[in-house]
Amino acid sequence: MFKIKKIIQSIKNDKREIYRIHIAHSIRSIALSFITIYAPIYLLKNGFSLEKTIHFYAIFHIFGLVVTLFVLVPMIKKIGLTRIFRFYYPLEVIYYTSLFFMQSLGIPFWLVAMIGGAATFVYWVPLNILLVRHSDFDKMGTDLATFFALPKMLQVFNPLISLALIYSVGFWSIFSIVILGLILSYIPLYKIKSHESKLDLHWKNFWIKFKNRKGLFFLESLDNIIEESHWFWGIYVYLILGSLAAPGIVGTLSSLGGVIFMFLVGKKSNGEPEKLIVWASILMMLISILRIFTVDQFWAYGLTLAGSFAMTFLLVPYFSYIYRSIKDKDEEEFIILREIPTVLGRLVVFGFILLTLSHPNSFFLLPLAISFLLLVIFLVRKKFSLVGVEG
Repeated sequence: MFKIKKIIQSIKNDKREIYRIHIAHSIRSIALSFITIYAPIYLLKNGFSLEKTIHFYAIFHIFGLVVTLFVLVPMIKKIGLTRIFRFYYPLEVIYYTSLFFMQSLGIPFWLVAMIGGAATFVYWVPLNILLVRHSDFDKMGTDLATFFALPKMLQVFNPLISLALIYSVGFWSIFSIVILGLILSYIPLYKIKSHESKLDLHWKNFWIKFKNRKGLFFLESLDNIIEESHWFWGIYVYLILGSLAAPGIVGTLSSLGGVIFMFLVGKKSNGEPEKLIVWASILMMLISILRIFTVDQFWAYGLTLAGSFAMTFLLVPYFSYIYRSIKDKDEEEFIILREIPTVLGRLVVFGFILLTLSHPNSFFLLPLAISFLLLVIFLVRKKFSLVGVEG
């Protein structure tokens, strides 16, 4: 509790606009934490097979990428970053409303997925640009540690509250909480100054810009394979345990893993991120191996806690490394173009889930292999020149 008070006090004392982003993101994350872990479970409980659920999220991400490349790029140039957030909130509200009424009103699942994908990318693309722009280079690690871990400190018990509400009232209650939280989360961002966009992305030199940073884009695809594999873990635990309580417990333990990271490692994030990425990759490999053989709830919940710690341990130094590489170097272009390897990485995960439907535990061979590849890359990067990795 003292740690949370200290963070909040630093936010009050520091006038940097990065903290408005932290607050807005935290409120949004708190609201979505009531439903994030239960969204795919909601689909499965309403008659979706695992295969159809994965198709839903594949459409979600593919359409989000299309919106990014062909809608967000001209919008950023024309109206700026902060104004785009005004489009996110009604889109996200429409998404969750249509998701809830999808079965009863006969709304096509692919349409709901497209709305959700558009909303998500309209949020994350401008947010990542603002995060890079407003983070100080020498405080990048702690800024990102706060960005990732602060919401987890404030949402630890929300998945369990969701579980109680679902059993006692129904799914409609958590959808209502999410919609109210989304509206509140916009308030801190309202006063952020509107900056002119530096975006200069033209399709004629698209390949040149992509080629110049191919190393970074390759790392983005690897990172997203690992991230999305962690997302599938919540679904996998539900499938092997067969209990509606499992996702709520998984959600709470995932938040605790992020909190533990903030207490143990957060202050060290401003050092050499490469070393932390190496250790985090080793930890992710070990956890992936154990997940392959997990069959009971004791191991499932224990690996959830350890896996969440490991993911935060990986993401904070990884994003610190990436954002330091691109800061003040056409960062807007990079964050737009990174969505291509990001979505490709997630599609690899979805494809591998579909390939391993008959033996879903073997899916975790994928994050095992990718974590090993990430480990090798950061072990050899100082000995060999990886073209494009340094930005």
